[in-house]
Parts: sequence; structure tokens; C-alpha cells
Amino acid sequence: MRLASEIKVSLVAGVCVLALAIISKYFLKVELDFMSQYGPVWIYITYVMTRNKQEKSKACNRPLFWSLAMIAATALILVVYGV
Repeated sequence: MRLASEIKVSLVAGVCVLALAIISKYFLKVELDFMSQYGPVWIYITYVMTRNKQEKSKACNRPLFWSLAMIAATALILVVYGV
């Protein structure tokens, strides 16, 4: 069974949101604001809105690019709140 690219990216977004919630609550002991807590979801919304646009760069149309962007944003949010 092959998953569609939208499902793959949405699964990564879900895992990142769960990681943000668990790590911020139990390890960092901080409460994230609304924009930071749903950072991966905002990236997913951007992916859905721009996935069918013809752009000069084909890398931005790949699900791997958007998945890595979500993971990097998640790590960056955790680092900012961890300091």
C-alpha cells in the first residue's frame, strides 16, 4: 500500500505536534504559545496551499522538503523555548 504525499506530510505534522506537546510539558516544563505549538500545522497548511503551483524549484514540490522543514521548525521551537 502506497501512501499519498499529503498523508505522509500530515503524519509528520502530527508527530511533530505531539513531540512539541510532550517535550514542552514534561521535559522543558514550559507552555508554548498558540503559534509555536502549532508550528508544524502552519507549515502543512502552506504545503497544501502551494503543492500544485508550478514553481522554478522542483525541490519545494517534494513531500520530503516539507517534512524536513517541519522537523527543523519543531527542533528550532524546542531550542528557543529550552534556552
